[in-house]
This record gives sequence, C-alpha cells and structure tokens, in this order.
Amino acid sequence: MATEQKQGKPYGGVPGGAKQQPESFELHIDKQKIQDMKTLIRLSPIAKETYENLHTDGRFGVNREWMLDMKKYWLEAFDWHKHEDHINSLPNFKQEVTDDDGRTFNIHFAALFSKKKDAIPIALFHGWPGSFLEFLPIMDLLQKKYTPEDLPYHIIIPSLPGYGLSDQPPLDKDWRIEDTARIMHKLILSLGITSYMTQGGDIGSFIARTIAVLYPECKAVHLNFMWMPPSTSKTSLPTTNAENKSLQRLHDFINTGSSYGLTHAFRPSTIGLALSASPLALLAWIGEKFLEWSDPSTRPSIDTILADITLYWLTDSFPTSIYTYRQDYTNTEEGYFHGLEKYKVEKPMGYSYFPYELGPIPRSWAETTGRMVWFEEHGSGGHFAALERPEVLLRDVEGFVGVVVKEGAFGGS
Repeated sequence: MATEQKQGKPYGGVPGGAKQQPESFELHIDKQKIQDMKTLIRLSPIAKETYENLHTDGRFGVNREWMLDMKKYWLEAFDWHKHEDHINSLPNFKQEVTDDDGRTFNIHFAALFSKKKDAIPIALFHGWPGSFLEFLPIMDLLQKKYTPEDLPYHIIIPSLPGYGLSDQPPLDKDWRIEDTARIMHKLILSLGITSYMTQGGDIGSFIARTIAVLYPECKAVHLNFMWMPPSTSKTSLPTTNAENKSLQRLHDFINTGSSYGLTHAFRPSTIGLALSASPLALLAWIGEKFLEWSDPSTRPSIDTILADITLYWLTDSFPTSIYTYRQDYTNTEEGYFHGLEKYKVEKPMGYSYFPYELGPIPRSWAETTGRMVWFEEHGSGGHFAALERPEVLLRDVEGFVGVVVKEGAFGGS
C-alpha cells in the first residue's frame, strides 16, 4: 500500500511511489553573511548627480533618488528573517537528480502536496530576475482555499539550476534551456509522478514549453509570457484595440529595453563579476526590471523586490542565472523560441495575457505556436504576474486545468 513521507508541515506529505524521497529543507542564512551584506550596502556609494540619473521617468533607467530611498530601506527597515520565516513555514525540499551523463544536481523545490489520489501535479517555473519566491503568494492562496485533504493539485515550485537554492550548471560545459528542462523533468519523475502539467513566465515559459514538447509525461502547458518579435507573418493577423495599444511595449522593449539581455548573452562573465561586487549594483540592475516590467498599479512592494534581490545576493546566484540568454539572444530565427516550429505545442496550451508584460503578445500570434484551448485577457498586470496578480493567475491556472481535465488529458471526461 502506498505510504506518504512523514512530514511535520501541512501539505508536506510526499505522495507514495516516489523513486527517491526528497530531503526536507529549511533555509537558514548565517547571521554573519547577512551582516556582511549590510556592511557592503552601507559602504557602497551611490553615484553623484548626473543629467541622466535625475530623470524619474525611467527613460535612462533607475534614478538616483530611488536608489537612495532603496538603500535606506534596505538598511533600516528590511528584515530578511521575516522572509526566511515565511519560506520555512512552507514545505521545502532538496532532491538529488542524476543527469544522463551521471552528474548529480541537488535541486531545491517548494511544494504543496495533496492527499487526494487523483491530484494533478503542476510544476510552476520562475524566470529571471525572479526566483521561487514569485510563487509564494499563490501557495498562500491555495492554503487558504484548500486543505491537504481536498487540494486538487500537487504544486511543485523548483529553483532552476543556477538560481537561489539549487546547484549551478557545470563548469566544464555549456548549458542550455533543454538541459534545465531535462533536469526539471527528471526531478518531477523522481517524485513518482507519471503525468503532470507545466506553467511558466519569462525563462520559466521556455522551460515549461520545452518540457511540454519533449516529454510525453507532460500533458499540458500554461504560459503567461510568450514573447515573439513582430514579423510580416504575425502582424497581418487580427488584433484587438487593447492588444494594439499594448504592443507599443513590445516595440519599446526591442528598441530601448533589451540591452541588458545582450550583455547577459555576450558578456556574461563581465556583468557577473561586476554585479557580484556590490549589493547596490545588483539592486540597480534587477530593480530596474521590476520598475519597467510591471504594471504601476500592481507593482510588487519594495519589500518584495528587496527579498528577491537579497536572495540573489546571499546565494551568489546572479552569475549562474543568466546562461539562458546566450542561447536566447543569439537565436536569429524569426520565431525567437516561442514561435519556432520545433517548439510548437500539440498538447493543450493555455495563455494568460497581461497588458504590461514587456512583450504582450496578441492572442492571434500566440495561437500559431500551439493548440491553444484556453485564453484569458486581463486589463492590468505585467511581467511578474505571480507577484502582481497572484489571485488572478491562480484562477487562470485552475480554469485551464478544468478544460484540460474535460479533454481527458489526466483521465477525466
């Protein structure tokens, strides 16, 4: 008879049948490391006033006043231990995953496991400059909505290789999106799961789509990011007035907002070394993305932004988190990943459209990339949907799951 791993935390019982039981994990950053970070923040200067950094409209990037305010808050008001306590209140695990070449990776994941025998496993994948912290609000909502006895899903939220609490890619070989997708797939199978669905935004959307295309155990995929460049074949497709208005963000990103990605792709060593020298440098680089890529009306709080950046700093993750850009930005094919024919999804696919996404792709464009069975357009929200509008993204995922189950992908009818 199947048994569950004994686990002190609610939703922490790993379903029986796991090929190997993951180890329970709690995050405890050494106090000296936190103190060293604060010392560096305090001693790091902020550049003198310039014509550019006095502009507060974002056209030249983050401004000096914002940096001064954030430095003060980071030193005087931000409490990492509150975030650490929140993380540790949820079930977290580490699992050793063995790759095809025999290498092992210690992969972290947070999870909410159900006691229902027919619970549907859903793997949610974060992107850059995010982390598994993006999905904590959704985990909180699920705990309020369901008990372990009636939770309809197994929720699995990994830290991607190179991010936060998971091992980094190897030092002696290049690492690609397909490699991360393979490790994530192996992680899920190691938990005794034989069919599941994926969800993702940003780089997580690349991982989620790749898994859906490559592995039959993945039955469906939901995305809230589907960036593709304009092309003659796409711009001739029908679009709504709202989509046309939001497409300006896509054009702005291509023309003025994507230089960071070129740096990640072509000078990853330089930017990795530079941003690992100062927490304030990391704040400027990542903070800019939270400001530019989110809806001003739903933007994550200062505390949330600093929690993400603090996790990057304390785990020295930035240099090992940008490997996907080398593959992404050197792809000269028209589809730019999501639109590539080899990544077309023949399984059920869902898409949530948020107007302040850095590349808000119209429904008609997205429908060319797979068998879309579910779509929802929202009037607010941006790139960090899981943080900006967690209740809406959760509702979307649940709506999509309902359609997939009716199609019979998980044995439903």
